[in-house]
Amino acid sequence: MKMKILVLMCILNFSMNGQEKDSLSYKNIYTINENLQFEYSKTSFFEMFKNIPDNIVQFGKYTIQQEHLLQVGSAVGSTLILLPLDQKIIDNSTELGEKIGWVGDGSYLKVSGVRVFPKDINTAVYYVGNGGFSLLIGGGLYAFGKLNNDFRAVSTASQIVESLLSVGVLTQTIKRISGRETPNTAEISGVNGGNWRPFPSFSEYQSNTPYYDAMPSGHVATFMATFTVLTQNYPDVKWIKPVGYTLMTALAFQMMSSKVHWASDYPIAVLIGYVIGKTTANRRIKKHQSQTTAFGEKRRSYDFNYNFSKIGNYTLVGVSVRF
Repeated sequence: MKMKILVLMCILNFSMNGQEKDSLSYKNIYTINENLQFEYSKTSFFEMFKNIPDNIVQFGKYTIQQEHLLQVGSAVGSTLILLPLDQKIIDNSTELGEKIGWVGDGSYLKVSGVRVFPKDINTAVYYVGNGGFSLLIGGGLYAFGKLNNDFRAVSTASQIVESLLSVGVLTQTIKRISGRETPNTAEISGVNGGNWRPFPSFSEYQSNTPYYDAMPSGHVATFMATFTVLTQNYPDVKWIKPVGYTLMTALAFQMMSSKVHWASDYPIAVLIGYVIGKTTANRRIKKHQSQTTAFGEKRRSYDFNYNFSKIGNYTLVGVSVRF
């Protein structure tokens, strides 16, 4: 319960971070800094679902575009480097995890037999990569946004759900293609680094999931997508990044010490979460960037809107300028 209260307090803190807000009923404008403003329109409920297929397509395009060669190459290269080191990293992580108590399945508060909320630090760290944590943040932002007519908060909540669903589709597809077993099951089979059983049948995957679902990590991809959505929508809230990176590092270690994931399961997951989160956010945020003249004066960006009307035989053109 304390963790829920802390999350909701953080949501309230960065949602009320002193941005200027346009009072027009159909849009909000937030001043990020002296050179940048974000504009948000009202978000419909179904907007979080309609762009999921395009998010998958955009991820595919991202991986083959030349300007993203460094990021994609780093993710693939890191995976290949870590593969032969996986078993050693797991052994070391487990040894350290046992010393600090970060091992096992963890403890949850249950309601009607359903695990609802973590009861210790080890489980809480694992929980931050769970979709439930992302929905908790999204739900808090949505409630705040609706109560305060804050379009940015509502849009961010919608983006979190959209990215969560998109990441789920991508990671599940790759898991079923790679068929890599988790460290726990590899320990039983005695295979260092785990077996790879590509393309299991649907029924086999559902019946024996741990034998096939290690690569990539859905928890890391989910957390990275949520984290990216927050940093893209709230770049003026400086504490999000250090807190996010710290939590993701702790999450990655916790899952290795508990033998849930290999280290090489993470690079592709980070790439997926980042691309999906950024794609989702960039689609929703309209950015107004001011420019600076040679004399250091700020040159504002202008929006021109045209309208036409007819009086008798004459057609009139109207122009409105917003700056």
